[in-house]
Amino acid sequence: MALSDVALPHAVERPIATLGPAGTDSEREARRHFSQVVLQPSFPHAMDYALANETLALIPAGYVDREGGGMGDTWVDLHFRYEPQLRLAHVWHGKIRPLCIAVNRERATEAGPHVVALHSATWRFAREHLPTHATRFVRSKPEAVQLAGEGTVHACVGSVDVVERFPSLRIVRVFQPTMVWCLYAPADLGERDAVQS
Repeated sequence: MALSDVALPHAVERPIATLGPAGTDSEREARRHFSQVVLQPSFPHAMDYALANETLALIPAGYVDREGGGMGDTWVDLHFRYEPQLRLAHVWHGKIRPLCIAVNRERATEAGPHVVALHSATWRFAREHLPTHATRFVRSKPEAVQLAGEGTVHACVGSVDVVERFPSLRIVRVFQPTMVWCLYAPADLGERDAVQS
C-alpha cells in the first residue's frame, strides 16, 4: 500500500512530528513523504505534539529508550499509551541510510575501558562488533556521532553520511538495515477530513 492510499485525504498536507535533531533517519523518512516536519527531542514528545496539535507523528517500530542503562520506553509502550487518541494510520518498510561502527582515531588506541555511544535501537550492532566496549545510550544517532567525533567516547554507531563529517572518526564496519515506520494520526482525523472534503 502506498502512502497515498491512506484513508486520510488531507493528511500529507499536515505537519508531522518525529525525532530530531536534524540528521536522524526519522527526519529523513518524514521529509520523503511530508513537506512540514516538526523535530522533537524524543518520540514521546512527537506523540505529545501530534496529540496537542491534531497532526501526525512518525515513529519507527524499532524505538527503544535505554538511556540510563535499563529498558525504558519502547514503540509498543507508545502505541498502547496513546491509544485510542492517536491511531496507527499506516505502516511501511524500507532500508535506512547505511550505518557504521566508527572509532575516534586518537582515542581508539588508549589503554583501559572503551565506551561506544549509540542510539538504543542500534545496540545489537555494538554488541556484535564492539562486545568489550561499555555503552553510553543517547537519544539519536547524530548525538552518538557527535560524542565520538569530539572524543568524549571512543566509538559510535551512526549513519555513514554523518560520520563522514568528522575527520577524527574512522569507519571500521558498514551495514544497511531496514526499518518499519509507523504513521500515527488523531483518531478522528479521517472522519473530519471526509466532512471537510
